[in-house]
Amino acid sequence: MNCDAVRRMLEAYLNGELDVTRKLNVEAHLAGCPSCRDLAEDITSFCSLVEMNTVVYKAPPELKAKIRATLGNSCSSA
Repeated sequence: MNCDAVRRMLEAYLNGELDVTRKLNVEAHLAGCPSCRDLAEDITSFCSLVEMNTVVYKAPPELKAKIRATLGNSCSSA
């Protein structure tokens, strides 16, 4: 597997979306390619940084109830 192929699959690999064969091929390439391995580490670090600094809001119970009621009404009319 070459660097171009690995870089096209890197996001799917890091998200755990590859089948076993492709996953093993990417891992074998990363073990022997410092450039691709560094890129994978950079992507992982960036994603962690974004997750740590993302503000998450919890919906109030009234909003959840309103959404459920609306979804329930639209599902029954279909």
